[in-house]
Parts: sequence; structure tokens; C-alpha cells
Amino acid sequence: MQELQIDLPSDIAFIGGGNMATAMLDGLDGLDAPPTCHVIDLDAKARRRHEAAGRVASPSLVEGLDEVETVVLAVKPQHLDPMKDELAEALQPGSLLISVLAGVPCSVIESVVPDDVRVVRVMPNTPMAVGEGMAAVAAGSRATKRDVQIAADICSPSAQVLVVPETKMDAITAVSGSGPAYFFRFCEVLMKAAERELDFSEAEARLLVCQTAKGAAEYLASTEGFPAGRLRKEVTSKGGTTAAALRVFDEGGIEDLARDALNAAVDRAGELAEIVAAKVGANDEAPADEANAKASQSSAQLN
Repeated sequence: MQELQIDLPSDIAFIGGGNMATAMLDGLDGLDAPPTCHVIDLDAKARRRHEAAGRVASPSLVEGLDEVETVVLAVKPQHLDPMKDELAEALQPGSLLISVLAGVPCSVIESVVPDDVRVVRVMPNTPMAVGEGMAAVAAGSRATKRDVQIAADICSPSAQVLVVPETKMDAITAVSGSGPAYFFRFCEVLMKAAERELDFSEAEARLLVCQTAKGAAEYLASTEGFPAGRLRKEVTSKGGTTAAALRVFDEGGIEDLARDALNAAVDRAGELAEIVAAKVGANDEAPADEANAKASQSSAQLN
């Protein structure tokens, strides 16, 4: 495995201590020289959990962000509007704010923070919890190349990272952000069919489906390129059982379903961005263009 080359600030604050923040924090904890991580969360149970993991926890933005200039905003998008004034006041001058808010453009975040605060947007996914995540990073209009690298480095211990222009972020959300749910849904229905139609116990069906999914994913990832079609053909004998099953999927319109599902996710991401922008009173069109042009210059896969 390639050794990660990570250069992080000594202190990083996370606003929100939920599942995604925890996955990112757990990855950082595994570094040889992890940063001091501060977690701001109103929930006392969440704070105790993070304190038990050796993190500094606080219910207060002002207290939690004191002297910390790299901040990860990891709350639900609908929480941005109620907290925007307190956030703007609590951020240290010249801070880097890394937003994990799904569907919320950098320009919307920029509109509610001081002008000297730089914003980078990240779209992670839930497999970060087991160190196998995928994260995309996009620069806001004021972000530097170093800011983008810091955001990528925060994600790198638990995810592969792709830097993209922000115009790609809704598509990223549709493919990798929401993508785990598509695989979970397929595994869910496959397990149900194995139990109900083929008389396997729940434990047997779970083992068969989970191990098959895990093995297939690792086999695909370990093979050069993306030979999904070739690997499928290797399993499929003419006139055999696999061919019979795949014919049912094809006749059911699996390619159309995948296309329509991705487009629906992209469309909904745009709708949600408009809703959040309207709530915070942001005009996000012009700044987004500048951010997209800037981020496209550094578009590359980091690891």
C-alpha cells in the first residue's frame, strides 16, 4: 500500500460529532502523529463518546473554535441557517472551513461567513467508517491549493480522494455519496429473495450475500482497469444459470434504472441546494463559477 503523505494543522475542530464526523476522526486517530481534534456538539452523549476517544469536546462554538483555524462543518444542511450567525462570530479570522453539508455549494457557505474565511467542500460517503470510503473535494472561490490539500488529507486516512471542480459535486453525490445505499438496497432484496424463495435462513442468506458482495468488490478493485463487463462474462456460461438470472435483470431494464436513479439524485441535489440557499439568503451563481474554474485547475486523484 502506498504510504500516505499527510501534512495537517496541529488542531482541527469538527462542528457536529455524528457518524460522518466520527468516521473522519477515527481515520485521523490512526495517524502516527494525529492532530488534536476538537468536537463541538450539543448532544452530551456524543460529547462523552468523543471525550472517551481522547478528543476535546464542547457544546459551544465560541469555546470549541477558540484558537482553531481549520474547521470541518459536519452538520445536516438544514442546521446551517439556525447556526449561521453564531458560526460567523465564532470562526477565527482567516479560518479554513471544510463543509461536509450535502448539496450545499461553497458559495452558500461563503455568503454566511466572514470574507476572510476560505471554504472547501467535501462529499464523503459512509464506508469511511471502515476505512474504505470515497471522498470528493472542491475548492470555493477563496480557497487555495493548500486548503484543498488539507481537506483531502483529512479524508485520506479513511477514503480515496478525488479533487473535482464544484460543478461535478452533484454528480459525485449521485454516484459515490448516495452510491452505498444502492448496493445496500440490492443486497437487501437479494437476501430477502434468498430467504423467501430459496429457503435459506437469515444468517445463511446474510453470509452468502455479504461475502459474495465483498469478494466481488475486492476482485473488481484488484483487477487493472475497470473490467466489470469482462469479469461478468467470465462468470456467465452460455445457456447457464448466471445467464438466466442476468437476462431477467436486463429485461427488467437495469441500465435504464441506473441512469434514471443517478439523474434523480442529481436533480434532487440541485433542488436541495436551492432550498438551503433561499433559507440563508444567498445568491450563489456568480461565486460558484469562479470556484469551479479554480478547482478544475487542480482536478486530480490524490491517492
